[in-house]
Amino acid sequence: MGVVNSTELSLLIRQLRKDAIMRQFSKFSLNLILCLLSASSGQLLARSQAPYPASQIITKLTWDPEVVKMEGCISGDNLPIAWVNDSLQVTAFCDGKGFAADAPDLSLGFAIVSGDPPSFRAENFKTDADTPKGGGPKGIKASDMIMVEGALYMFVRNYKPPGSEDFTNARLACSNNLGVNWTWADWHFSETFGCPAFVQFGNDYEGARDSYLYIASQANDNAYGYSPDVVMARVEKDRVMDRNGYLFFSGLDENGVPLWSRDISERKAIFTDPKGTQRIAIAHNAALGRYILTTSHLSGKKTTHTAALGVFEAPEPWGPWSTVYYEDHWSVADGKDCRTYHQRFPPKWMSSDGKSMWLLYSGLDCGLYTFCVKKAMLEVARVGSPESEPEADVTRTFSIVAVDPESGVCGAAVASKYPAVGKIVPYVRAGVGAFCTQHWHNPEWGERALDMLAKDTLPEQVLAELLGDDAKREKRQLAIIDMSGRVAIHNPAKADPSGIWWGAVSGKYYSCQGNTLVGREVVFAMARAYEETEGSLADRLMAALIAGDCAGGDHRGRLAAGIRVAREGIDGTWLELYVDKSDDAVIDLARKYAALSHEAKGAWRGGMLPFEHPCADRTQRSGKVEQ
Repeated sequence: MGVVNSTELSLLIRQLRKDAIMRQFSKFSLNLILCLLSASSGQLLARSQAPYPASQIITKLTWDPEVVKMEGCISGDNLPIAWVNDSLQVTAFCDGKGFAADAPDLSLGFAIVSGDPPSFRAENFKTDADTPKGGGPKGIKASDMIMVEGALYMFVRNYKPPGSEDFTNARLACSNNLGVNWTWADWHFSETFGCPAFVQFGNDYEGARDSYLYIASQANDNAYGYSPDVVMARVEKDRVMDRNGYLFFSGLDENGVPLWSRDISERKAIFTDPKGTQRIAIAHNAALGRYILTTSHLSGKKTTHTAALGVFEAPEPWGPWSTVYYEDHWSVADGKDCRTYHQRFPPKWMSSDGKSMWLLYSGLDCGLYTFCVKKAMLEVARVGSPESEPEADVTRTFSIVAVDPESGVCGAAVASKYPAVGKIVPYVRAGVGAFCTQHWHNPEWGERALDMLAKDTLPEQVLAELLGDDAKREKRQLAIIDMSGRVAIHNPAKADPSGIWWGAVSGKYYSCQGNTLVGREVVFAMARAYEETEGSLADRLMAALIAGDCAGGDHRGRLAAGIRVAREGIDGTWLELYVDKSDDAVIDLARKYAALSHEAKGAWRGGMLPFEHPCADRTQRSGKVEQ
């Protein structure tokens, strides 16, 4: 090798330094890429291990990184909460002092919560149900609370009947003065319903699905264990304290309609996770028209609590469920798991568009043995995206509301490109009438509208009350009819420009309305079919819906359809039938109706087997149908 001069030596040193830097950068880049791939694959793996497919409605849940702990909360956990009026909620704390440093430690204590996170506070109050600290499983704890028309109900777990040493029971109590004094039921659940949770709706049960309270629980009698299944019961809201009034979910019939049995031994699961469920909660997100279920699950060896969390959504309290979020290590601090439990989304802390919610929870580690909340932001499938469903608060739809004063029957039917539309647009009540809210629908208005109608408020006054201070009134389409046949309609003055046609036509004892339709022929075909069909009111509703569909219906497609019928003398909905997701929903609904044996049906040939396609020249047919 020859002699290297100083200039060559300087160039060589600079090149060697550059190569060294690049090698270090390459090593760093590779490690970073591997790290990111590992994190991404971990998230994909967690999602792939979820018990249900990913939601097509709520496409993403993002957590705010901050855990907000209520200032002034000294200690306590579990923290069920009930929305009792516009501004206040009642909560129960377990094994702690609650919100006063000088308070005694209680196994069960109570507090009033005011405000919304992060600016909220709570204050203890004394009750005749205050229970000295019993320590974990040997002291009663509130599993859930709910306010229903002025009555506050509470289930407690870890109840030990007199003369027994068995703490794995659940008991019900009721208060008529916001929790100060309690009346206890003379019965208790001793099997399966070990940690009962009410399906939560709005303020004082506003916007409830129907006249029932729904109760869900992990399917065992011990709140400290895990069960793969979740079970459900329901009871009329005026019979909550009566054990004989409870009906237990026992599966679905061939038409996808839920079955209910008075025999608890016939119960069946509404939800299953092989990794277990514990201390579940279900809340109705009114703006999205979806039920949100939260539960812990096991993430490895068997233990009482984990850092895992699953969030699921469904169009009904009993499903079918889809996964929104599923993670084995949801709660982590400084690289270590934090054991958390009894996570729930209080409806009061859901935004008006349903796209942000606050999760309430507590935990054993990481300073979480207190009143903790964490904000969740949801991404909802957008209108016009070829791979997604429409935005959740815009139901572009055609529907019919109708009554038969002579038979005391009322009903509504609906179809749309919006999923599960039959469960969020039409509302019916025996002896009262029918109501539809669509195109920027508001599910909370369903029961509210019928409540006003039941008080002899004129239909047009009902709509005026609903729309009075509503910021979206120019985008909503509403239709309401009372049992006298009086109709009121509100069409959207500022409907989305993508809609081709919207409007309504009404006649004797009915009204047909729609938006984003192919043209006016849709509602006129519906009206003609309703007037000319011979049969029961349910028959005529189905005939009208089919006629609208065959005339072109919603110009964007045919995803979902449903019918609801009520009859005087029969509590709740007399007939309900849905197709939640299909390539040809109205025709699939018609097939189900034809196969159905029900008193609501009449002599209409279109509602009988063998089924004859009413617009058979249409080539589009159903592939997969989801109820």
